[in-house]
Amino acid sequence: MLLPHLAAVAIEEIQVVGAGVRISASVAADAARCPDCGGNSHRVHDRYRRRLADTPAGGRSVTICLTVRRFRCEVPSCARRTFAEQVEGLTFRYGRRSQLQQTMLVAIGRLLAGRAGARLAGMLHCTVSPNTLLHRIRALPAEPPEKSPRILGVDDFALKRGHVYATVLTDIETGRVVDVLPDRTAETFTAWLHQHPGTEIVCRDRASAYAEAVRTGAPDAVQIADRFHLWLNLCKTVEKCVVAHRSCLTSPEGEEQEEVVEPPPGESPLVEGKRAANARRHFAAVHEMYDKGVAIQVIAEALRMDRKTVRKYAHAATAEELLSPPPQRRSKPQPWAEYLNMRWREGCTDSGRLFREIQQRGYRGSSRSVRRWLEPLRTAESPTPKRSEAPTVRQVTGWLTRHPGNLTSSQQLRLKRVVTNCPELADLRRHIQGFAEMMKNLHGHLLTRWIKAAEGSELPPLCGFARNLRKDLDAVTAGLTLPYSSGMVEGHVNRIKYLKRQGYGRANFDLLRHRILLTP
Repeated sequence: MLLPHLAAVAIEEIQVVGAGVRISASVAADAARCPDCGGNSHRVHDRYRRRLADTPAGGRSVTICLTVRRFRCEVPSCARRTFAEQVEGLTFRYGRRSQLQQTMLVAIGRLLAGRAGARLAGMLHCTVSPNTLLHRIRALPAEPPEKSPRILGVDDFALKRGHVYATVLTDIETGRVVDVLPDRTAETFTAWLHQHPGTEIVCRDRASAYAEAVRTGAPDAVQIADRFHLWLNLCKTVEKCVVAHRSCLTSPEGEEQEEVVEPPPGESPLVEGKRAANARRHFAAVHEMYDKGVAIQVIAEALRMDRKTVRKYAHAATAEELLSPPPQRRSKPQPWAEYLNMRWREGCTDSGRLFREIQQRGYRGSSRSVRRWLEPLRTAESPTPKRSEAPTVRQVTGWLTRHPGNLTSSQQLRLKRVVTNCPELADLRRHIQGFAEMMKNLHGHLLTRWIKAAEGSELPPLCGFARNLRKDLDAVTAGLTLPYSSGMVEGHVNRIKYLKRQGYGRANFDLLRHRILLTP
């Protein structure tokens, strides 16, 4: 019951040797089966001992010293003359581990790969190297099925982002990965479809390579453009439209705006705090003696201060001069001062964002120079610049593409003001709502009417989006009609990223493919 894999052997002795356990045993069977002809043999030719590493017991490593026999084959027609007996469930040819430990190490390698798997195996008292685990993974069969699944999902993932990409194929009905291709070209995917017929529906993104491959390799299959990618493309189009009408996002004329007063140049703010109080106290004490003609060395000894510090206090006109930061060079951002002041009044106080904006206008200085240039505005005695009430492009894009029920009352009110000021954005809002209802209710038969209405709008980005939908009209219509999508494929892509991180990004394609196909 406790050691079922040792049921076919006779235990002779169990010893505790150091930190491990050694089990001496021999095979109990009288005969053995020839691996070639399958005939039983009783003629023993020789005996020898094998050392097998087994799974740990009681927190100790286990070694099995097994006495096995070598038999002569009694079948005259068999080409094999002698063979070594194997114990079912315990040994295998040329194996130095038991089948139970081998199965455990393979499972560890599948889930944790090399280094992490070797560390876990060491904690379980099974010494193994990372390379051995990787060899065990590569030895496992990972062949795709002969026939393609009925509903196939396809998407790409990055082996080296921006340089090398591969393709993952998923069975949408069962949710399992079918195969992994070494690139994302149409030729490779077409060849795979020719070798694995049977695909009826293909869920894909809007990449033209996959579309061409399906048209060539499986012309009868129905292509489905994923709804998530359709909505993502629409959101990018909405953002372009909002950017084009950014001037409409400001408050309408007649609405009161708070005026921001800039600090007078050359004036420093009043600094408060413990450091400032100590500086003023030391300044008063030094000048009380220095103004009477006492030497700096005598003042330093009397106040127990460094002579250089006393000299600095003595030569300063006021204590605030010591507290104010040293003047910074503003020659580099100076040509963009008007633009920076305008953006500051609009409520943009992020130095990094302002740096990127003037960099696009020709600024070649550093971000630190911009941050120093803005310091007087931040430390001014005047009120801190109040953020403008006008919403940002990102906010308006989110309000337009979000479900109306998920908006707060304040967001709904601000969006209403925006669409009231801009008829083009109001028209854009109606097109977005029409596309969302069509996608939610799977009313793909209304797509042609929606495209015609979008092309008649005065929004060039929306017109371009509608024209691109016509190029892939059948797949988009199927995506807005059938319930299938590539969401399951995207989940596997996310899992592949995790497997890549486990391999430290250095796994070859064959090893990564094995782990993708074999890891549940």
